[in-house]
Amino acid sequence: MSDLVTLRVFFTRSDAEIVKARLGAAGIDAIVLVDDEGGLNPGFYAHYGVRVAVREEDRAIAEDVVASGDDALVLDPQIVEGIMAHARFAFPEEACGLLAGDDDGVRMLYCLTNVEHAPDRFTVAAHEHYHAWRHAEARGWEIIGVFHSHPRSAALPSATDLGAALDPSWIYLIAGPVTGDTELRAYRIAAGAASEIAVVVPG
Repeated sequence: MSDLVTLRVFFTRSDAEIVKARLGAAGIDAIVLVDDEGGLNPGFYAHYGVRVAVREEDRAIAEDVVASGDDALVLDPQIVEGIMAHARFAFPEEACGLLAGDDDGVRMLYCLTNVEHAPDRFTVAAHEHYHAWRHAEARGWEIIGVFHSHPRSAALPSATDLGAALDPSWIYLIAGPVTGDTELRAYRIAAGAASEIAVVVPG
């Protein structure tokens, strides 16, 4: 394929392959590419991931196909970098924070204090939650989700996470393990059960 453009960047190859398959079903050729540091410009990229690329002439149609997909969470790379930095800062405790957004998606990340100071559970500081809510409200946003880290385990909801999730409309983001190849995965949690949402980071 010539004249390729990056359509989306994912954290896991499986998410990229799902989008590639959806594009293929719509008659659009796509390829999956794995970015990595190196070459003439080590350290040049601010974000590494698994990219889905299409021909330039297919880009507009491909964007429509991807946008019409089920409940996908689009995150600005700066939001992702903020989550990862907070997870590293809080290690070995769980990091936590809130996400604010509107109809256009996630607009703000609030990195907050885990008052539990624990490696396996978190509670957002109540006064910080309040100030985040006031800040978001003043800008016409809503608190639409929460994020936390798993210092030494995978980015999968634990029994504690499932039991503590109170709002089924919220997005629950988990970054983990901080000690290894950290993934960022998103879920909706209702009645103690989690359903995963694809995380999309535009390239």
